[in-house]
Amino acid sequence: MPIVKTIAYLSTLIMGGIIVWANFQGNIFKNAGTVASTPWGIVTLVDLYIGFLFIGLWIIFREKGISRIIWLVGLFFLGNLTTALYIIYCIKEANGNLEIFFMGKRN
Repeated sequence: MPIVKTIAYLSTLIMGGIIVWANFQGNIFKNAGTVASTPWGIVTLVDLYIGFLFIGLWIIFREKGISRIIWLVGLFFLGNLTTALYIIYCIKEANGNLEIFFMGKRN
């Protein structure tokens, strides 16, 4: 799991950095329709939200209660930054156990 942990940490740093950078470039809502105005922009958005759906289902399966909602809100507002953070969280919780990594601590 060390490679997964490394990729998750790097992804977190990259996504966090790019979010901060984009924030200084201008208003998030100003050019919101630009991406969806091209066919590849639409493909990118569909791909992104299908990915969110799969990760969201994993979160719903793995988590309970309010933590489930917090992770899902984070996913839809911060995107794959939340995915990377969630993977880091799962790695730490699993302590090397792949079953706990994927399934959570099911009693």
